[in-house]
Amino acid sequence: MSGREELINQLAASMGAGDFAQTKYKDSKYDAQTGTLYCDGIMITKPVIEKAEQHFKTLKSKCSYNDPASREMAMIYQVAIEGINMIRNSGQQTMKEDKSE
Repeated sequence: MSGREELINQLAASMGAGDFAQTKYKDSKYDAQTGTLYCDGIMITKPVIEKAEQHFKTLKSKCSYNDPASREMAMIYQVAIEGINMIRNSGQQTMKEDKSE
């Protein structure tokens, strides 16, 4: 089985995952240059992240603020949207720090 994992990590590295592929994605990491999120053993690309954000915005827009349960769901969707934005902003902040050094 370890040969299979090694092959997968080599493939991931050749596809641009670099040294992070060797860690088997145990830690979450956001690559601000590519807009890619690495977490839970998977690589989530920028287009998928953008689709996720749009999905949560669409769901939130369908919520009624007159109904308490629907309002709560709108807040849950907003948490997801803010989480995506925080990940992006943390990557931008890291890039600013790298340039200043």
